[in-house]
Amino acid sequence: MKEMASLLRIVADETRLRVLRLLSEIPLNVTELTTILGLAQSGVSKQVGTLRKAGLVQERREGLKTFYRLSEESEVPNEGRPLWALLMDRVRTAEDGRHDLVRLAEIIEKRAGGAPGLHEKLLAPGESWHAWSRMILTLLPSMERAVDLGCGGGILTAELARVCDEVVGVDISGPALSVARAHAERTGLSNARFIEGDMSALDLPDSCCDVAVLSQTLHHLPDPMVGLKVAARLLKSGGRLILMELLPHEEAWVIDKLGHLHLGFAATDLEAMMEQVGFRMTSLETLPPSRGERFRAVQACAVWE
Repeated sequence: MKEMASLLRIVADETRLRVLRLLSEIPLNVTELTTILGLAQSGVSKQVGTLRKAGLVQERREGLKTFYRLSEESEVPNEGRPLWALLMDRVRTAEDGRHDLVRLAEIIEKRAGGAPGLHEKLLAPGESWHAWSRMILTLLPSMERAVDLGCGGGILTAELARVCDEVVGVDISGPALSVARAHAERTGLSNARFIEGDMSALDLPDSCCDVAVLSQTLHHLPDPMVGLKVAARLLKSGGRLILMELLPHEEAWVIDKLGHLHLGFAATDLEAMMEQVGFRMTSLETLPPSRGERFRAVQACAVWE
């Protein structure tokens, strides 16, 4: 009883709950927590220290910095574990009224070198690798060339390069492509190349690709049909389009913060758009919601005939 009462006293503070919410997503240092919370560093340090002494967060050193992470349930004092599990389930799914997760996404992008995009666990279920692995398995076993339209930081481009003779990543953002090229170089992939520019003016020949990918690209385009038409132009007869997009949502902050032009698409609308361009649908699936994700996604595969 004493441990449960102590746990309740410690978490009966909004700032500490905000810290726990953030650390449940990713380890952070005090400077990063201060930036996200908008509070004095001394106050944040005190709150983190209180949580650490209670065994609710753990620390580790990386060079000159100390990072804090959320304790595993097994690291929490025995009597408080059931209450801890219930508390964190509620904390992770609570409304982000102060937009801490938005600022956390910015911190994560800064760590990655400023590449545009979203941290998948926080904001972008359409980039979740369990979903993409399922899609990649639907592709033809042998592919000469794939094109990743709106490739961003190039993570998916690099994965495609492992199963294609050549993959071309296309994006309008120079900084994003710098990150993409660096990632390809780090992973030793010589068959991935990147083109900066508007995809509608892309200097690639017609019918040159076996696969075209649009991974959360359409919601950045003034006219989403343009992306589908570019994919159709580049695909060989029988080539496949794989697409991942966000379902309709009400998170309007993504317009200013992330450059979205559309707040998601209904699965039926995406299907109609692809069929209008001339694709034959082979699969369309709305992904189930996952705890803590801010959006839901839809994935599709279609053949160009």
